[in-house]
Amino acid sequence: MENTFSQKTSFKEFFKFISPPILSMLFLSLYTIMDGVFVSHKIGSDALASINIILPMINLLCGIGVMFATGGSALISISLGQNNLKEANNRFSLILLFSLIIGVIFSIIGLAFNEKLFSFLGATETLMKYCKSYGIIILLCAPFYILKMVFEYFTRVDGAFNFSLLASILGGLIDLILNYVFIYQLNFGIKGAALSTLIGSVFSTTLCALYFISKKSTLKYVKPLLDLKLLKDTMYNGSSEMVTQISAAITTLFFNYIALKYAGENGVAAITIILFIQFVMTSIYLGHIAGVSPVISFNYGAKNTKKITEYHSYSKVFVFISSIIIFIICFVFSPCIVNIFISKTNIVYNITLKGFKIFAFSFLATGLNLYTSGLFTALSNGKVSAVLSFSRTFVFCIIGFMILPNLFKLNGLWLVVPFAEFSSLFVTLFFLKRYKKNYLY
Repeated sequence: MENTFSQKTSFKEFFKFISPPILSMLFLSLYTIMDGVFVSHKIGSDALASINIILPMINLLCGIGVMFATGGSALISISLGQNNLKEANNRFSLILLFSLIIGVIFSIIGLAFNEKLFSFLGATETLMKYCKSYGIIILLCAPFYILKMVFEYFTRVDGAFNFSLLASILGGLIDLILNYVFIYQLNFGIKGAALSTLIGSVFSTTLCALYFISKKSTLKYVKPLLDLKLLKDTMYNGSSEMVTQISAAITTLFFNYIALKYAGENGVAAITIILFIQFVMTSIYLGHIAGVSPVISFNYGAKNTKKITEYHSYSKVFVFISSIIIFIICFVFSPCIVNIFISKTNIVYNITLKGFKIFAFSFLATGLNLYTSGLFTALSNGKVSAVLSFSRTFVFCIIGFMILPNLFKLNGLWLVVPFAEFSSLFVTLFFLKRYKKNYLY
């Protein structure tokens, strides 16, 4: 593992190295959005809109999972970089146990107050039946949703990038196949989409859990010693990712409320499709971060600044090229992309297409913003990472919501994310320059 994380690499080797986590995140996003594709075509736009009503709850679950995954990965990698395996195993085991406990608590509270929760999230009388069918099963899935993310990150920390990819792909394929079977063959409706997500998550979680009892793993389960400082540091270090997801949940609520105001439930269906597409495109950047973070954290612990500089340079090149490509694909092929989700004869199609062409400009800035936040997390600077995430996903979005729809109505809603991303770019560049001497990247 030390050779993998510390040896000199070319850009070609760097790209091969980050490809497995990128593919893993792409598969994760693709099999997640298949819920939307199958539901939209088989059940209808109201059912699709209900998925977006539940989305803030899923954002929160993702936030918890990514917080423990990224925050814990950085701390475990630092311990491994310092050749302190005992400490690394204790950190690994305690973070997993605590993640499980949080997931169970989330599930219990959510199920106890499910109808009040869905109403708060914006479920109308028309959408409530769909929200309950979908949301209750997602709440049952909560512990597995969190653990799946944590396990996949920790297998990458252990150096098993290909295994992490395999677990994600197999879980995704199970989800995809069951989605089709439950919705198209067994007519389970929107409940089938949630059931397939639950089963796919359980499978991936179980597969990764078994890896750490095999002879191939460096990290092993131990009876963890309670370390409140470790849990605090994990949550603090991963707070930027948690802030990102909580902010995404809040902004999704705003999107839903404003879309309802200007275009009714068709507007909610349109924003659902656009956010699904955004999820897929940003998964490329998130996969890149997942790939480089353990290397940066390991070499930060080992005080190998040359390796950090190398990966930072390659990452900037990757982000620049991928941002241009993603923007061109989304802008030029937007009719084909939107048509995957909704028929051209549906009124939602035209609303979505017009909105997505405006929204696509955000991808020119998203990559660098996400990478920089992930960089500071890997360097154990959760404070800067959280500031970057909070500015990007909350502060500038809220400013956009307050100004743009009032000026441009529904078009203003599609401008919110591009406005937030480009505004955040200035904050990103400021912090990159400010801390260059501190971390020598």
